[in-house]
Amino acid sequence: MPKLSMTVNGQPVSLEIPAHRTLAEVLRYDLGLTGTKIGCGEAECGACTVHVNGQPILSCIYPALKAQGAEVVTIEGLAQTETLPDAQYSTPDIRYQVSGIGELHPLQLAFIVHGATQCGFCTPGFIMQAKWLLDRNPNPTEEEILAALKHTYCRCTGYDAIVDAVKAAAEAMRTGTAKYADDLSFPGMLYGATLRSPYPYARIKRIDTSKAKALPGVRAVLTHEDVPGRKVHGLVHKDWPVLCWDVVRYVGDAVAIVAADTQEIADEALKLIEVEYEPLEPVTTPLQALQPDAPVLHPEHPTGNLLKHIKVRHGNIEQGFAEADVIVERTFHTPRTEHAFLEPECSVAVPAGYDEEHSKLTIYVGSQIPYADREQVAAALGLPEDAVRIRATMIGGGFGGKEDITAQIHAALLAQATGRPVKILYTRAESLRVHPKRHPTQIRVKMGARRDGTITAVEATLYGDTGAYASLGDKVMTRATTHATGPYAVPHAKIDCFAMYTNNPPAGAFRGFGVTQSAFAVESTIDILAEALGMDPVELRRKNALRVGATTATGQVLRESVGLLQCMDLVERKVRE
Repeated sequence: MPKLSMTVNGQPVSLEIPAHRTLAEVLRYDLGLTGTKIGCGEAECGACTVHVNGQPILSCIYPALKAQGAEVVTIEGLAQTETLPDAQYSTPDIRYQVSGIGELHPLQLAFIVHGATQCGFCTPGFIMQAKWLLDRNPNPTEEEILAALKHTYCRCTGYDAIVDAVKAAAEAMRTGTAKYADDLSFPGMLYGATLRSPYPYARIKRIDTSKAKALPGVRAVLTHEDVPGRKVHGLVHKDWPVLCWDVVRYVGDAVAIVAADTQEIADEALKLIEVEYEPLEPVTTPLQALQPDAPVLHPEHPTGNLLKHIKVRHGNIEQGFAEADVIVERTFHTPRTEHAFLEPECSVAVPAGYDEEHSKLTIYVGSQIPYADREQVAAALGLPEDAVRIRATMIGGGFGGKEDITAQIHAALLAQATGRPVKILYTRAESLRVHPKRHPTQIRVKMGARRDGTITAVEATLYGDTGAYASLGDKVMTRATTHATGPYAVPHAKIDCFAMYTNNPPAGAFRGFGVTQSAFAVESTIDILAEALGMDPVELRRKNALRVGATTATGQVLRESVGLLQCMDLVERKVRE
């Protein structure tokens, strides 16, 4: 293999690497400098920014051999060598006393004081890009800062705190030491990969893993037959196969898993697994799923393709519309939405007894609900829960998208089978295919009101596409249903929601948790109603806003501060400025 020689953070390094290896891969996996993150793998997000000969580059696509003889600086190389004295650092509101912190670059210090990080996954990229700017311009304007950072993405926060931190350049965070799952490495660690269905719906007729098992460097190839415990997982309904055995229900369903000495060998082994499929006609919409002749995707589910029918009844809907002078009715559609967290899913499993630190089977993962992970991993492996430990690492963004099981069980199965630590890291493309999304919906809203703007009735029908598996579908769509009258006093309401299984990607938790979909439909209808009444849309909302003492459509009496009117006042003032 070609030999790469360069200087990294002031230290000469020389190593043999595959010709196709990127600089980010060399830094992370060969040199252990895990402060450099890989988010998109396509030079879009900026999390992988490092300096090569003083210039910021996107190392996730930068050929490592291009850095031959170069000076490379990563986030780990920014720390100062001298010890700094205790000092005070201020923000507009708070004064900080920083003690015991030395060896940090002023930018690192600034990110701590100004709260310029939430998940932290993008922070190294921002700091490296900002350092390049400050090396050339020690007193940049806000416009110059924004221009320098425009190709670096943050999905968690707004950018104000980041800009403030760059302006201040006075305090910092230890970004090089925050550990995400992919930053971890163990002696003898293997690399995992997952064979996934290319079909949205198909019957599995045969799986042959013999050629993959024969590939040198492959240590385990597992299918559903190798799952010793419960073969399905799920947060509410146990309907999602650990590894599919009879049918696949969406593009991305897991069929087999591999552990090998390198990621390249694991990926090559997937190509050698032979799976014979019989493609079936997929169910692609909730309305199709409701039809009597639709294929039943989960025959064991008592209501077929209907995951859940959610109802809200309040007052007398016929009376409500009879009292209305104006009635409007519209149908709205909301799309499936990707969370786009910067850190792709990663799980590292270490078998019980591997060393003194790991007396139990241990899975390191950036999970939003590690206790639920433990229950599902233990059940799949046929172990008591107290034999499994989930070590929650830093989460590089989640927003609800890291609640369901992804690679936790697969990594654990492979670790148990091989007796060695196993890491499974998803590519961005794999992440996009596999994890649950925001629910696509069709929402019909019928709303009636008197001439003076008083809303008399709301009738709504929601169809939610929960995809191939339930995830948190019935909980999300229940929230969408209970909020389908908006934050308004509605004396008569009738709401029906049909959460349906389809052969689309699963849908689950996402910030807003179903309310974003119904809010879009309700607020759009309010605007249409205001136009029909000839009323100012803000005044129509103010007239019907929930107040202390009001009763919601679900029967809850609001006994304490509601705050909606004050919020509307602030928003209106800003909108009309």
